[in-house]
Amino acid sequence: MKFLISIIVLLFGAGILNAQEDKDPILKLNGKYLGQSPPGSVPEVFAPDLISTGLDELNSVFSPDGNEFYFSIRNPDFSTIFVSKSVENHWGMPEPLPFTTKYKDIDVSVSPDGMKLFFSSNRKAEPNEEMTSGFDIWYCYKEGNNWGKPFKLGNEINSQSDDFYPIVTRDGTIFFNSQRAGRGTNDIYLSRLKNGEYLPAEKLGDKINTAFREFDAYVDPDQNFIIFASDRPGGFGQSDLYISFRTENNDWSQSTNMGPEINGTGYEFSPYLSPDGKYLFYTRQTWTPVTDPEVSLNRDYYFKALNSFDNLLGNIWWADSKIINELMPQK
Repeated sequence: MKFLISIIVLLFGAGILNAQEDKDPILKLNGKYLGQSPPGSVPEVFAPDLISTGLDELNSVFSPDGNEFYFSIRNPDFSTIFVSKSVENHWGMPEPLPFTTKYKDIDVSVSPDGMKLFFSSNRKAEPNEEMTSGFDIWYCYKEGNNWGKPFKLGNEINSQSDDFYPIVTRDGTIFFNSQRAGRGTNDIYLSRLKNGEYLPAEKLGDKINTAFREFDAYVDPDQNFIIFASDRPGGFGQSDLYISFRTENNDWSQSTNMGPEINGTGYEFSPYLSPDGKYLFYTRQTWTPVTDPEVSLNRDYYFKALNSFDNLLGNIWWADSKIINELMPQK
């Protein structure tokens, strides 16, 4: 963990952020969206060399008031959830959440009221619990300016297989994806909240789920639409983002690919909408190939390529959300 944090500090240092050298450095960034200039309809990398670096970043979540930005960094051994906070309109240095462990914490989200944080982890619920490689969904409550002790959700949601990417809507319904149908599979499920208790999980129908992998579903707080990733045939890359809208009979419309501007030739996943609804954030894995066959593949080339944000590891991208209205079926 100390090694990963050191890398982050080095990336944010060395003149990139020009942060003050005190206990809690304040970045010289202010305004909404970490001081980044908003994109248009063509997706752009979010905060290159700041959030999107040569590391493997994924997930992108703002708190409902827009003053906290959460994202995950992972490697083969562990993954960690980071947060950057805006204090008096200045964004601070991203730091691991206080409950960070040596295990894998990933797929962070925040409830619409800002009082609960959800994530997926392979941590142990009890010190004497036998450790497995499986992921379950956890949550914690807001306590002042920080998050309290995490708790694991019950068996109505968590299974013996991997359960990922929890998203909670305004009425408390939780959407997530699970491999309970078999390792290597993924389907999207929901669990409704009734009288303070979660009901047994339900698998979404064939307008959303197919025989292929569907995962990382973002559902807007009022459940008007769902955006998710799938590796079904007919897409533009390895996995694409799809969208489905709530119909008048309270069903979902047939899911639609979000198109070649949103989806590239690599992997797109982990969609999330900014709290004001203006921007679609998501994770993309890309690689910039050598276009000139005469370019010498020397040491400098490899170092630059491996440390670039487009090195086939994950990065955060964002685009104007008007694509959602453009894809909405005509009534």
